[in-house]
Amino acid sequence: MPFSIPLRLLGMLRRSDVLPAVAPSPVPGGMPVGGRGGAATVGQLAQAVPGLPEELADRARTAGLLVAGVAVAAVPLWSLVDLVTEAEAENATTFLAVRLLCEIPMLLALLALWRLPLGRRRPELLTFLVLAVVQSEVAWIVTRSADPQYHLLGFTLAIYGSGCVLVARPRWTVALVAVSWAALGFFSLSTGTGLSAADLLAVSVYLATASLIAVLAHLRRHTLTTRELLTRARLEHEQQRTGLLLAQLERLSHEDPLTGLANRRRWDAELTALCTRARQRGEVLSVVLVDLDHFKDVNDRHGHGGGDDALRAVAGLLSARVRGGDLVARLGGDELAVLLPGADAVRAAEVAEQLRREARLLQPPGFSPGELSLSLGVAAAAGADAHPPELMSRADERLYRAKTTRNAVGAAEPVAAAAARPVIGTRPSP
Repeated sequence: MPFSIPLRLLGMLRRSDVLPAVAPSPVPGGMPVGGRGGAATVGQLAQAVPGLPEELADRARTAGLLVAGVAVAAVPLWSLVDLVTEAEAENATTFLAVRLLCEIPMLLALLALWRLPLGRRRPELLTFLVLAVVQSEVAWIVTRSADPQYHLLGFTLAIYGSGCVLVARPRWTVALVAVSWAALGFFSLSTGTGLSAADLLAVSVYLATASLIAVLAHLRRHTLTTRELLTRARLEHEQQRTGLLLAQLERLSHEDPLTGLANRRRWDAELTALCTRARQRGEVLSVVLVDLDHFKDVNDRHGHGGGDDALRAVAGLLSARVRGGDLVARLGGDELAVLLPGADAVRAAEVAEQLRREARLLQPPGFSPGELSLSLGVAAAAGADAHPPELMSRADERLYRAKTTRNAVGAAEPVAAAAARPVIGTRPSP
């Protein structure tokens, strides 16, 4: 029981860079924020939030510049205390020389934090080195001071600063505490006289108090920081997940679930937009309406599953035979449509005839050769005549005429295909 608190602190230090797991995204392509074994490290979560690693690095660098700047200015100024407390012992000059010597590595670290790439990559390490130099210098002075109690404040300030200012993991504060105790022990043993029992007790009590408070403060502050990071990572995760779901919903709202083609909603929107553009720019566009012949009989012979296979086969044929800018849609039931921007009546009729011929070659599983056939209606419009209702009405009328014979193309002009020009309203050769 007496060891439970230290053991808990040790466990917190070992887990200080690990956060609770975040459930992986159920959406394909979602942001994974879970680490090994269901846990995510601070670094992994930071990488998961765009811009956060740079923000954390800037925080650590700013804190390092503050700590290093204060240390560089305060260490030589502390010599004023030496002039008062060490006047009789004549240590002030020696102490000042040591302080000025320690300024060199601290100034180099400050320069690196301010101007060099190293300061952006490893700000925590450079800040720790500055504080370690301060602690080593003060430990040396404490063990040789005539009245070390005046220097105890300086000995604890760096530890407090690490615990309350340093933007890094708590293990850096623990490392600084370890350096402080090691330096105190080393310089105490290396000096000839050493500290008196009273001075050693005072230094130990001050240092132990500062160490405990700094470590606990850093642990608490780090916990709050990591909670904020976890919240931001989860928020980013949910935003990405929501964005993917919205994109998927948008796609599904414009897509026919059976065939994967555009649905009626998207067809109407695209047709309206292209007709508006055609009227504004004097362009031409065509519509081909497609109907599976005797689809009810197909369902009766092969069941609804077979009817679905037939629809998918025809949808695949239409998608494979149109240009990249064309639109293929399922308008409902067995009625499909092709929107051909830039295609005149002749070109649209040729496309329709090619689709009619190739449909006879389709043979879904369980179907006989030539069992499937199409009836198609073609209409074109240009410039001021491009209006969706009129265009669809003409195509529908020609589709109706083609369905009187089945396996035919209804168009305003005969299909310009040699040896295969169908007569409107009559059955062409397969």
